[in-house]
Amino acid sequence: MRDTADVTIIGGGPIGLFGLYCAGLYRLRARLIERLDRLGGQLEHLYPEKPIYDVGGFPMIRGRELVERLKQQAFQYPAEIVTGVTATALSQGDDAYLVETDQGTFSSRAVVITAGIGEFLPRRFGQPEIDQYEGRGLYYVVDHLSDFDGQRVLVVGGGDSAADWAMAIADRAAHVTMIHRRDTFQCHPDSLIKLQQHPRVRLLTNRAIHRVLGEDAVNAVELQTPDGRVLPEPLAVDRVIVAIGLIPGTDIFRQWGLDFEGHEIRVATDMSTNRPGVFAAGDIVTYPGKVKLIAAGFGEVATAVESARRYLEALLRTKIPR
Repeated sequence: MRDTADVTIIGGGPIGLFGLYCAGLYRLRARLIERLDRLGGQLEHLYPEKPIYDVGGFPMIRGRELVERLKQQAFQYPAEIVTGVTATALSQGDDAYLVETDQGTFSSRAVVITAGIGEFLPRRFGQPEIDQYEGRGLYYVVDHLSDFDGQRVLVVGGGDSAADWAMAIADRAAHVTMIHRRDTFQCHPDSLIKLQQHPRVRLLTNRAIHRVLGEDAVNAVELQTPDGRVLPEPLAVDRVIVAIGLIPGTDIFRQWGLDFEGHEIRVATDMSTNRPGVFAAGDIVTYPGKVKLIAAGFGEVATAVESARRYLEALLRTKIPR
């Protein structure tokens, strides 16, 4: 077993990286555990080219650039970074928590969970007639915006991710059609207004993909209405971006004795969980008034680390002979 850390952060996405920086500010002995082989979370692995609009001081910044800046900020201070390791259980040792992983056990006096939605997987259609085109013009993960230069693009989805992709490629694509199966889009009102006013963007509600057409690659899609009626005229497209959500993978934390509400850990205003010394922040938490923004997550993890510091101070006082 390695040396006991003051605080172990579980999850190396943007919120975890900022938490590592906050721990450095307090000169805490910090450790970060990330299950993937590199840091950055969703932004690095799913959305490296995605434009981010809701971070203070940046009117727009790409996902990968934000991750790099967060790493530069966090790595000002010494810390133990462990990647490619999955945390599987949390138990109470004699004077510290034991974070059990698939590659050994780590001891820590406090724990901050910043695991996002856990094992993030893009939600797929699960229909062979659609999914078979992944890698042939259909994208669940976008690595290069240049793939859409001069192309006719269909964006599927009505939330913020779909809207962000549509805006990111609108100026470089030949034209963009964004469809949503409901009668209204759920993205941020500002994004919706910008898309409505863009000359290369068309928004269609009450539309869903019925089938993708093309021999070797996407060249058209058949659309259908909510009642299943297939529209007679296929939509000619070269690329399809599917942004219909991510599948939450936080079930592993249910075994840690934490209070859950749906797929999220319930926390108090100081980001504490029901287990003393265990805190959480970011998309994995819920509380009244919760706002799921990166900017909000930065504030939450700053509070979580400060709360962990106070917990450690109280822990130290109880051990001082009187």
